[in-house]
Amino acid sequence: MRIKKEVCIDRFDNFDKNSNAILTKTFYNYKPSTHLNNSKGVKNALFPKNATSNVEKELNIASTGITSVDGISYFKQYHPTNKLISHRLLIYGNDKKVYINQMLDDSWELFWLYGLQFETAPIIMNFKKDDKDAVILASKDMMEIWETGYSPYTISDVPIITSMCMNDSVLFCTIQDPAHKIWYATDLDPENVGNIGKNSGYISLEDNLGDAKKIIAFNEDVYVFRDYGISKISQYYSNYTANQVYQSNTKIYTNTVCVCGNNILFMTKDGLYSFNGVKVVKTNVSLLNSLSVKNSGAVASCLGEKYYLALNMDFQDDKEILCENECVNNVLIVIDTSDFTYEIIRGVDIKDMLPLKTDEFEKMLVIFNNGPVNKIGEVVDESIILDSVLPKFWSCGSVVDSTCNKLFTKLSVIADENVKISLLHDDGITNFTSYKSGLNEFVFKICCKDLKLEVSSSSESAIVEKIKLDYYEC
Repeated sequence: MRIKKEVCIDRFDNFDKNSNAILTKTFYNYKPSTHLNNSKGVKNALFPKNATSNVEKELNIASTGITSVDGISYFKQYHPTNKLISHRLLIYGNDKKVYINQMLDDSWELFWLYGLQFETAPIIMNFKKDDKDAVILASKDMMEIWETGYSPYTISDVPIITSMCMNDSVLFCTIQDPAHKIWYATDLDPENVGNIGKNSGYISLEDNLGDAKKIIAFNEDVYVFRDYGISKISQYYSNYTANQVYQSNTKIYTNTVCVCGNNILFMTKDGLYSFNGVKVVKTNVSLLNSLSVKNSGAVASCLGEKYYLALNMDFQDDKEILCENECVNNVLIVIDTSDFTYEIIRGVDIKDMLPLKTDEFEKMLVIFNNGPVNKIGEVVDESIILDSVLPKFWSCGSVVDSTCNKLFTKLSVIADENVKISLLHDDGITNFTSYKSGLNEFVFKICCKDLKLEVSSSSESAIVEKIKLDYYEC
């Protein structure tokens, strides 16, 4: 008499090939754990009118000349008279103008900021000038200094700045040309960048790590992320030097470099890495090994313990999910840095990100491609992109060893309605669809040596739990 056996899938997040659990191969728009949860998504960004309002609306971009948003930044403005803090959004549109929104101040309107126009989206940084809040706006064509409360003024003869940071009352900048120089101004005055003087100068990076692309203040130190490594800036009396702390075998994607908690995370074509100021380790976010070669547009940001990474992945299928017929990035990966579990949101083309955190709310804003234009969105818990439900997919490797024939006779699964379970076996594919929410059972006969399994759904809610297959050895 043949003995009935069973194989049970009660975890959907095993990526370790040496584990006895069923190996997860591919997934997107599902968040895998002990069950398959619906992933996050992206919708148009909404903002409360003020600190006490429950009503949220989109910014009134239609009132401007913007048809596409190309840059967004945030800063806090302190008012010493009444000791209040205002929250400001700066938005750069395809009309080349910079607009400001006075967030939480009873307005969803955008106002042209003092007639400012730039040929390219400026990089923006807050700093203190004469103990007052000030903002640097540095583009490829010019630099503007805006001491809040006064009109901005232009700084000429400044190198093209590619990134900035402040540390211990010193301003540090990477520049476009020559990209091996780091400029600093000990008086925090950006006007001194590019001019050697008593309060300014530069550090020359003469080694094999490549161009200086991004500079970051981290744990009271300053680190320069290069094409192929990391340098640390040190001070000896009034002099600054740079020393190598890490050399990479592959190119670092500059815009993925981001401080997240107690580490700096960054991506190369080999995967995601973590740097704590002393050593670099590769994370166990294993599916990043499926990266596309087209990742020069990859970008990342951090909010709380979550690292948000927009990039291009090759799923090696013939599908086109939402934006994928024409996109720079096709996925957003949300990584929990406490345990490096993650979810993959496939079908959204994100160009830039901005974390917002106030006493009233926090959210991750994104600039994403919506057809021919870029819009301001936010990451939400709903598994949708705008009004389109995200199609969900999960697949695994062989569910049993393939040394002999087996007769599979029954499938049971706890799932929402309209979840498709596909069995891939020697002779083809057999499909089943859950007919109710809860326990679904299917009886059949499939004789094969090897069997793999796929789960898919086009429903907004498509949670899947324990999957069990009954079989007999032939």
